[in-house]
Amino acid sequence: MLRRSLISILLLTGIVLALPLATHYELADTLVYEGLGSNSVTDIVQLNDSTFLFSTGNGLSITYDRGENIYTYYPNGNSVAYGSVTGAAVLGEHIWVATAYDTSVLEGSYYKEYPKGNGVSYSPDGGQNWQRFPQSVDEMHDTLEVLYGDSISALPITSRINNLIYDLSAQITGDGDTVLWSANFAGGCRRSRDKGETWERVVLPPDRYDMLNEDTPKNFDLSPTSGTLGYESNLNHRAFSVHAIGDTVLVGTANGINISYDNGRTWEKYTAQNSGICGNFIVDVMQGVDGTFYGVALPTQESETRGLAVSGRNVNGMLYWNTYLNGKRLYDIEAGEADRAYAASDEGLWYSADGWNWQNMGNIHDENGQYLLTEDIYCALEDKQGLLWAGTSDGVATTSDLGLSWDILRRVNSDYQQAPALSAYPNPFSPSRMNQLDGDGYVRIHCHLPDPGTVNIEIFDFSMTRVKDLVDNVYIDQENIEFTWNARNGMNDQVANGVYFIRLLYEEQGEKQISWTKLIVLD
Repeated sequence: MLRRSLISILLLTGIVLALPLATHYELADTLVYEGLGSNSVTDIVQLNDSTFLFSTGNGLSITYDRGENIYTYYPNGNSVAYGSVTGAAVLGEHIWVATAYDTSVLEGSYYKEYPKGNGVSYSPDGGQNWQRFPQSVDEMHDTLEVLYGDSISALPITSRINNLIYDLSAQITGDGDTVLWSANFAGGCRRSRDKGETWERVVLPPDRYDMLNEDTPKNFDLSPTSGTLGYESNLNHRAFSVHAIGDTVLVGTANGINISYDNGRTWEKYTAQNSGICGNFIVDVMQGVDGTFYGVALPTQESETRGLAVSGRNVNGMLYWNTYLNGKRLYDIEAGEADRAYAASDEGLWYSADGWNWQNMGNIHDENGQYLLTEDIYCALEDKQGLLWAGTSDGVATTSDLGLSWDILRRVNSDYQQAPALSAYPNPFSPSRMNQLDGDGYVRIHCHLPDPGTVNIEIFDFSMTRVKDLVDNVYIDQENIEFTWNARNGMNDQVANGVYFIRLLYEEQGEKQISWTKLIVLD
């Protein structure tokens, strides 16, 4: 599930790098290319025992063998629409993917970048074939909405920018119907009964009512903002997250958590003002296997805080809320079996074995000492086989032993024509914004060697003055290895913006070879 705060990150970090496709893969190389779309992964969804989807800043990635091989769909007419993946949902072999891309809008004398919704792509067969549906928007004449046989005024949302999809969820109702739900920011909550081809608006309670049913007065507008059009402004009509299972639907908005037990016909709303929710801006919602409701909350005013809202029931069956991880900036919540839960945050991944006590799982690194160069964990998934997946701004990590050991999957430039060779990524590199860990930003320097040998790596500025001896006479017995640089010189001062040249000196049995690459530093 993608949260609103991640969309700008995704759109900035998508990198297109088409690589040869392995011949054994069952999808045509005109449909996919090898590797993650980008290392920014904001959602991981399990389709079946071996198939997983990855929402990245440069499209949808898929694996059919639990991560052994990962491929990304080209944004051509035969697959997923162009852009960052902002929402994904699965139901059996059915896949739905929402995408968005940056667009420039003239505001006064300046152009400003906004994410623009690019519709929903749908596959009925596990990603083999796709069809696209345009972004759901209203017509100018859609100024009324039927509600319990009556009608209320409704503000038509006609812009693909304002109607951007932040989340998707698919359900099979108690009647056996397939319903696709979306959270569309200004477009509010919407649903489709024909697999995403057409959509209808879903009316949630207005800000001033905590419930919506047949007895609720119809004296309000379906409108996320008043603007200059004469409509009232309802923060609860700005939707950011949705989760549906059976006939139960949860919708997180800018004014709380909305719960329906009858497939969206009636609603109950929980806010910081009427319950124990710590903040009203709900960027993720889900229901655990035991029926517990979760909401990732941000504050909308000074009296509210960040944290995780978790539901409980008293002896009379009444719903109440507790707050955990108070003050923490969370992105995503994952509730597994046996009370296990995981919370993804800007301080790493949090784990609870009982739903009450939480501990941080620490920095993630693999058995070779390679670290994830980030504390930003965007999403977590405990799959049906007990493997924990974490999506980050620096790739995907998996663990089968609750973080004692990790494997890291990351996109690298491995399309080398010869060896030795090296590359640097991300490139351009911003030390203050990218790959942040313990106060520094890091660029990765990937080396591809023909045979075991001794390696030296030096970094020069544009005048060819050496600024850093990064690796000094180290013996390497791996074909591929990575080193990191924090953009600091030999005096531990951050280098200036500009072009830098990286030299690899490789020596094997007395024979020396040199390779170069270029890096742009823009802080």
